[in-house]
Amino acid sequence: MTDQTAPAPLEERILSLLPNDGKTRPNQELMATLDLIGDEGKELFWQARDRLVEDGKAVRGRGRGGSTGRVIVDDSDLPEAGAGDNAQELGRQSEEDLYEPLLKVLVGDWQSDKGFEYLAVEDTSRAGRRHTGGKWTRPDLVGVEVQVFTYLPVKTLSVHTFEVKPADMIDVTAVYEALAHRRAATHSYVLLHVPDSESPPAALEAVIHEARRHGIGVVVFSEPSDYATWDERVVADRVEPEPSALNEFMRVQLPDSAQGRIEKAVR
Repeated sequence: MTDQTAPAPLEERILSLLPNDGKTRPNQELMATLDLIGDEGKELFWQARDRLVEDGKAVRGRGRGGSTGRVIVDDSDLPEAGAGDNAQELGRQSEEDLYEPLLKVLVGDWQSDKGFEYLAVEDTSRAGRRHTGGKWTRPDLVGVEVQVFTYLPVKTLSVHTFEVKPADMIDVTAVYEALAHRRAATHSYVLLHVPDSESPPAALEAVIHEARRHGIGVVVFSEPSDYATWDERVVADRVEPEPSALNEFMRVQLPDSAQGRIEKAVR
């Protein structure tokens, strides 16, 4: 009798070939194992691999021809079910309550200290039902600047994304969310609330380690509205996303008013 079982989706087949310890495998090796040959096979591979990255299940790696690795999440680092329900009892601020004071610092002391000149800093977490491309594609906060350098012939566009985590939701998944944002941003950060009244969460060092490995910036703060309490533990690496992805990100994520300022600045 012929086996009529349908083949597993390509994303699942790729994921099954990735080491469980987070080490990467060369993309060419994965394609060969999956018998994805020729231009059509490569295109299928890239599409499926990118969906895994966007869903936070895989990460891009280095090496000749690039590589792909599995996202490893240590269950011991994840918050217990219902942990968020106790936030108010513990005197912690919810994620939504952090956005407004963080925005004020980003457009104030943060950009002054860093030498940024933001054209727009927006809360993109409340974009309603706007389609943004899938899981983990909508950052909490976004800052955009356009720079002109004396000895460079072109204007330089920078898009900074910020993933905000309150004290009871700090774990390594924040880094993978930021990684998903970085496919259409030049710099990605996680902003972590660690009140002075509490000991740092056990997962904090794991977050910092993973962020440093992937070039994701990490800022730990005790008081969201006071820049003096902000501690930049990891500096975000600059990456150069595909121009089309960057353009689409701003079209979908930012309000019309911000788009207008940016369009005027780049002309």
